[in-house]
Amino acid sequence: MGRPKKTSAATSTYTPKKIQSLPGMEDILPEQDGLWGAILRRLSRLSRIYGFEKVETPLLEDYRLYEHFYATSPSQTKGNIRLQLSGADAVLRGELLPGILRSYYQHKIYEKSALSKWGFSGFTVKEGQDGGPVSDYRFGFEVFGQFNHLTEAQVVGGVWEFLKSLGLKDCVLEINHIGSEDCQQAYQETLRDFLSGKKYQLCDSCNEHLQGRVLNVLRCSNLDCQELLAEAPSVLDFLEDGSKQHFTNILEALDELGIPYQLNPLYAGPDGHGKTNLVIKSKMKGENVVIGEGGYHDGLMQNLCGKNHCCFGFSGSLSIVRELLESLKITSAKEHKSDVFLVPLGELAAKKNLRLFRDLTAEKISVYDHFGNVGVKNQLKAAEIFHAPIALIMGQKEAMDEMVILRDVKSGMQEIISYDKIVQEVKKRLGR
Repeated sequence: MGRPKKTSAATSTYTPKKIQSLPGMEDILPEQDGLWGAILRRLSRLSRIYGFEKVETPLLEDYRLYEHFYATSPSQTKGNIRLQLSGADAVLRGELLPGILRSYYQHKIYEKSALSKWGFSGFTVKEGQDGGPVSDYRFGFEVFGQFNHLTEAQVVGGVWEFLKSLGLKDCVLEINHIGSEDCQQAYQETLRDFLSGKKYQLCDSCNEHLQGRVLNVLRCSNLDCQELLAEAPSVLDFLEDGSKQHFTNILEALDELGIPYQLNPLYAGPDGHGKTNLVIKSKMKGENVVIGEGGYHDGLMQNLCGKNHCCFGFSGSLSIVRELLESLKITSAKEHKSDVFLVPLGELAAKKNLRLFRDLTAEKISVYDHFGNVGVKNQLKAAEIFHAPIALIMGQKEAMDEMVILRDVKSGMQEIISYDKIVQEVKKRLGR
């Protein structure tokens, strides 16, 4: 027998492969990307100001929810990623709105509240043209129950204010009214008759829409189709008096809010959007991009639960918002703001600062702490960056004597205060 071959250290050492995120998927890291941090903070702030309560829905839904959601355009379900779980036909959420509507009727919120205002955001995923996953970070506002055109205008106002606060100055709001179901049916029949004689000039997708929701033809971006639609009849000519008055009311409300808009009588929202329909666009690299769309979703609710719950909302893409900000070279510095900056020096002081952190935060005082081995000069410099008016310094001696050095960050003045009085002294300095 021959002597066994020696295995070199290089070949025997196993180096695990670094696993990366899937193509088409992305992480949100505000620590590295100030834009994401700014977008999410502004959205949270505007949601609170306008009274929208945060709602979260699951990543997985019953596939039948999407089948009913796209009842009039079954082809829209093609991009959804389906899964079989314990015999159940599930789907990864490709939109947030279906789950939001399901949640409202499933939990019978209409029995508990006459008016509900919900805000929502989160990742969605669909299958791309190459078969791989494509993620988006969506957001939206939705109102349910008893409301009128003023609440409707407030939803639009919240979205508009959010986009403006980020620095998107060139947004365009296009608005239309497609009326009640009766209005839509009458208009779609007329539009179908108008386009039927021109079907050879339409793209394949538009010819498919002629057999289903004809309004989807208005959403086509094909230049030849758009040219044909320029001569198409307007839905506004098919509105009954109630719809006309409603449209006038919402436009007057938008005027009152100072929100500019463009009337577009040949615009229709996605499946299930009725009455007021609107879209917000912007320019990126010379082309129009859609930030989001809004409308009434009563028809969708009827499809999903068999009941006609009044609801209106707007859904958009934060991923597109971020791309727009980046293309405009709009940057955002991190917003650091703390009431107190803790400066522990040494192991014993760091342990004491854990208790100090707890006592301060219990009084709703915003605290920034760093328990690592960083010198006092660097920590005080960080206190300035975080805009903390007060720094609390504790070394070995102060920790043993139950004392704290209170430093005014702006003036540099310091004084020593006993631990049992420090919280009240901090509150006094902060004017609380």
